[in-house]
Amino acid sequence: MGFSPLAVAGEQILIVAQIIAALVWYVSLGIAVVVMALLLFRFIAERLGLNQFSRMVYNLTRPAGLLLTNMRNSRFYYPLRRALKFDPAYLMVILATAIVCYVVSIVIGYLLSVIGGTGRTLIALGDGQVFSGLRFAVGTLLLGVIFYLLALMLLVFVNWIFGLFTRAAHRALNRIGPLLNVFEFGGVFAGWSFMLLWIALSFAAAAVERIFLS
Repeated sequence: MGFSPLAVAGEQILIVAQIIAALVWYVSLGIAVVVMALLLFRFIAERLGLNQFSRMVYNLTRPAGLLLTNMRNSRFYYPLRRALKFDPAYLMVILATAIVCYVVSIVIGYLLSVIGGTGRTLIALGDGQVFSGLRFAVGTLLLGVIFYLLALMLLVFVNWIFGLFTRAAHRALNRIGPLLNVFEFGGVFAGWSFMLLWIALSFAAAAVERIFLS
């Protein structure tokens, strides 16, 4: 690698990408721990009959209460309750948290690929490898578009699971709505447009990484 300003900047960007990648696991773990702690306190407060009008108890139990309410309003709640013969809301929150953390890690992985592609583009151009730099630039641009669409879908998904970011999720749904219509095939695939679009974008991202960024 050369010592041109572009190459040095590219190397620094790659270092930033590595730091973010290392932090993602800890952030996901931290989110899971916080959710588990809130659920545990809510469960203990209900079993011990703690005063719900106490400011501290109210502030600590309210987040878990909102999550549990969203789970109980889910279309999966009553079928699961009928199958399991007990209130599955707590289990649903834990499972939903794990799924969301996993999906978030996937989307962040594409963001890291975009950041890494930017760094590799600058390094290649700084070293005088114009063709490789242009190839990396095109791949990074395409992957950036795919990441943007997946981020919009992530907002909709998180809102569907937890009821969070309602306004942002509605704007995101309006943006990806035309694409969802493209993948609404009807018949046995009716209602699967969201999943089909996610799969299509994932395949597109894999192809871009293979052709332009490998």
